[in-house]
Amino acid sequence: MNERPLLESLSAAIDNRFEAVDAEEPFLVGAVPLTYGTLKDRMGRLQTLFNHYGLGAGDRIVVVSSDDSSVISLYFATVRAGLVAVIGNGETTAVEVARLIAAAEPRMLFVDRAIMPIEAVVALLPENCHVISIDGTPSLRKRSLVSKLLGGNRLDTRLIVDRGAFPALLEDVEPSPLAPAPADATVAHMLFTSGTTSRPKGVEITHGNIIAQLSTFLSVYGYEANSRILNILPLHHTDGLMQGPVVAFIAGATVYRPGQFRVADLPELMATVRRERITHFIVVPTMLSLMMRLDEEYNDSFKGSDLRVLRSSADLLDPTLWRSFEKRFGVEVTNSYGLTETVCEAIYCGPAPVTKRIGTIGKPIDCKARIVDDSGNDVPAGEVGELWISGTNIMKGYFRQPGETAALLTDGWYHTGDLARVDADGFFAIAGRKKTVIVTGGTNVHPENITTTIRELEGVIDAVTFGLKDEVFGEIVVSCVVVAPDSGLDVNAILSHFRIYLSAEKVPAAVYLLDDLPRGPAGKILLDDVKVLAAERANGKINSTGDIPEQVLEIAARTFKVPRSTLTFQSTPDNTNGWDSLAHISFIAALERQFSLCITASEIMNLRSLADAEWIVRRTRRL
Repeated sequence: MNERPLLESLSAAIDNRFEAVDAEEPFLVGAVPLTYGTLKDRMGRLQTLFNHYGLGAGDRIVVVSSDDSSVISLYFATVRAGLVAVIGNGETTAVEVARLIAAAEPRMLFVDRAIMPIEAVVALLPENCHVISIDGTPSLRKRSLVSKLLGGNRLDTRLIVDRGAFPALLEDVEPSPLAPAPADATVAHMLFTSGTTSRPKGVEITHGNIIAQLSTFLSVYGYEANSRILNILPLHHTDGLMQGPVVAFIAGATVYRPGQFRVADLPELMATVRRERITHFIVVPTMLSLMMRLDEEYNDSFKGSDLRVLRSSADLLDPTLWRSFEKRFGVEVTNSYGLTETVCEAIYCGPAPVTKRIGTIGKPIDCKARIVDDSGNDVPAGEVGELWISGTNIMKGYFRQPGETAALLTDGWYHTGDLARVDADGFFAIAGRKKTVIVTGGTNVHPENITTTIRELEGVIDAVTFGLKDEVFGEIVVSCVVVAPDSGLDVNAILSHFRIYLSAEKVPAAVYLLDDLPRGPAGKILLDDVKVLAAERANGKINSTGDIPEQVLEIAARTFKVPRSTLTFQSTPDNTNGWDSLAHISFIAALERQFSLCITASEIMNLRSLADAEWIVRRTRRL
């Protein structure tokens, strides 16, 4: 582990980076690449836009887009201008965009036209909020609109760029000098967690928080100007943002984001490590589990490469998977523990030997951690209590939620809600959760939000949502629902309701209709009993008297959460709702359970339609 670098301030680090790096150096390698020079130019032009519309300290700019280049440009421009960047899920629904707008109260909104047409956005905006579309279609880019607007032609009280799109609309805007450097206490960004109620919680992270976290990153992981970081995690998650473009920029490095992860692309992603001489590869445990299913020809994927750090984040890493992966691929895996409220990370298990012990989350670096009982008193080594963390990487608080902030942040200590223990050597290990959050494939999901969404559906009498253990995803989201006999509701209707109101990552992997939910004498749902009922359903095979083709279609309908009538053997991930990378693996597992077979890694990668699935089942059963 290197000595911790001293970074003066976030703004100084940004400005110094532009002075030190060549403008033509690649910063982002992806679908729409960015050089350091292009990023600096965009930031200057956006500063002009912000100045013109009177944006000032504390004003929030919401960005919701699947275009990494635009999101990253807007993030750096907003933070350096002393404004607050709010990054939303680029794969979200219009309903969730509306919730984000209500929670963040922005002064400016940048949103993909494909997610939400501007006409629909305008009615949701607070007064004096300006909206600009992000759309990479060249035919929709009009270069003259912004110059006219900046000449004084205002559209009502809002900037509505309905005939142009970011970033092309900046071409007629002259760059301005960057704003004076904000103070360390200034909020730089807010990332929203779904929280335990229907209202999202905005985690306020300051400039000082970020520079403290980056200083630790540079020391722990050895980031430098020749680092090449491969990170495809979403930018609205702190692991995707901080361990990707933010640390890459401060180090003068290059970040690689080839696109949204798909199972079929896994071999190519691993090949990228060697071809692009990747030095830091950021993954989640689910990706490691998938790599373990690959054929032996991939065993040397990381050997002899430039790879220095393979970091697993966003979820606990199973010790068996951890050891098996390191042994098979001949590369050490680094794990860590952190939350959005700690900027990104706080406790590190590797890469330095002094902090690594498989089965633990390691030791805190540049912060403090303690294990306490329900009264806030420290417990002896080896005993289980709640994990508290304090340090310069702890959030300022929750936006406009002083009660929530005071409940979880006392005297500088953040109450994580995770149960843990610390041994005599100072290694921390997670023992469970006080909170009900479900971690599925590296994504945090709060079951209360999903249950609330179900109960809004007419005909639902009762519902509960929880996580069930899963070998690939760690946990899967499951909802058990009681409906009125005359409601006409079935699983497909409930899932259709979810797809309207929830982003794909929150839609349950399974919905089970029960006659009632078991409750105790006080009326409280007996969650353990419900989980037993759900597990029995999850482990069972579908009740089908049909032939192989019909069973494949029924399994696909259940896995992808779509009506059976919408599927044919020409259905593919490109034309089927719900068939994403995580569902792809769930589909494989369901086929293996139903037909008592083992599907090879190459077959998993080449399964691109339901016709392929049916052929694989027939072929495997003949062997």
